Amino acid sequence: MNKRHIIPFALLLIAFLFWSYFKNDPSKKISKVHNPNYIAYNISNVHYDKKGEISYKMFADKSTTFSLEDYTVFINPRVIVYIRNKDTNQISTWQIKSKEGVLIDQNKLQLSDKVRVKNLSLDQLVQNMATEKLTLLLDKKEISSDIFITWDGPQMHQQGIGMWASLLSNELIVKNNIKAVYFNEKN
Repeated sequence: MNKRHIIPFALLLIAFLFWSYFKNDPSKKISKVHNPNYIAYNISNVHYDKKGEISYKMFADKSTTFSLEDYTVFINPRVIVYIRNKDTNQISTWQIKSKEGVLIDQNKLQLSDKVRVKNLSLDQLVQNMATEKLTLLLDKKEISSDIFITWDGPQMHQQGIGMWASLLSNELIVKNNIKAVYFNEKN
């Protein structure tokens, strides 16, 4: 072989080596499917505050955690939130449940499909709430919704669109279309 034949052959060999080194290997492609880190059934968690008191308990039929995306999907979640009154030292207990839920950043629980909020202590003016979507901030113990919601208590039934409530300060703000019925009956 002379030089005239060796140079194109060498260039072709170098090009082939570069191509084989940099080609996309289908077995090395990153999957766009989000794979869970773990799946748990019949979960029960207890979370404590800085003082060591129970802040809330969480239960669910199924939990699927995606650590890389920092969220957890729940089937039939139920959260029981404990609120200590600073003046009387009594504890109010609230239960929030739904068919589906997503916990984002270990603090923001987004609930959907038949969301129900119930005061288990029966010590608040508002004792029950119902909606289809609700957000619960676990650290601030605040709930909010931007859609239709109903709530009731002794001697009242109300509804509106959009709300924000603090379980700590017993505040409730309804944004739009408020309708209320008050009963004169004594319990």
